[in-house]
Amino acid sequence: MEKRLVFDIGMHIGQDSINYLREGFKVLAVEANPLLAQQNSVKFKKYIDDGSLTILNVGISDKEGILPFYINKRTSEWSSFDFSLGSRNGTPYEKKDIPCVTTASLFKKYGVPYYLKVDIEGYDFYCINDLPEVKGGGAVKYVSCEATEVSLLDTMYKKGYTKFKLIHQGFNFRPINLSLEKNPLFYLYLKVYTGLRVKLRNVLTARYPYSSSGPMPENTKGEWMPYEQARQLFVDFYQGDKLTPLNDKSWFDFHATY
Repeated sequence: MEKRLVFDIGMHIGQDSINYLREGFKVLAVEANPLLAQQNSVKFKKYIDDGSLTILNVGISDKEGILPFYINKRTSEWSSFDFSLGSRNGTPYEKKDIPCVTTASLFKKYGVPYYLKVDIEGYDFYCINDLPEVKGGGAVKYVSCEATEVSLLDTMYKKGYTKFKLIHQGFNFRPINLSLEKNPLFYLYLKVYTGLRVKLRNVLTARYPYSSSGPMPENTKGEWMPYEQARQLFVDFYQGDKLTPLNDKSWFDFHATY
């Protein structure tokens, strides 16, 4: 493991990469959107020039090759290799063919990072599946990914990760609170709060702006939980077999370590 290396898989506009760089980490950033990759190359030129940042304009898959990428023209965060996500809600999109690599190949070429941050709209599981086993030594110390499916948590546990957090990405990166999620007033609060953050994100400067992944896992609020507790909280939020969230304005990231 490279102790000063972070992988930012899903760089977007660089709102996470800049925080890692400011904390003294070297960053390997992956961004499938060619326009954003180019803009980031200009925006972060000084970090590229000093060797602390590498940007790859590629996608992540289970094998190397070319795949169609759907760039959402209204909300860039929705862009995805999954057509249903890249064109969600009937929004306009542009299709681009993008070269793809595996996460395992990045580990082999650049080293196993201290922290792996993943947010690639529906394809997070490719990165999680390629995580090295903890028991083999040289594993990624901290991992975060969007909490879209309980199988992501299951896979990390099988890889040897034993400590987890479920962090609310739309509510100041706080731990999940099921009582709050059940409160209809909290839904209304999030609706207003999120709307304001979206409108003001280009006006107000924030260390962790809307759509960022927030603090690194070891700096997030709340205690680390065992796998069973984290899994039950996630299942309860989706109301078990109903697979319906208690609050559709809430979204979370899994954080894991060992």
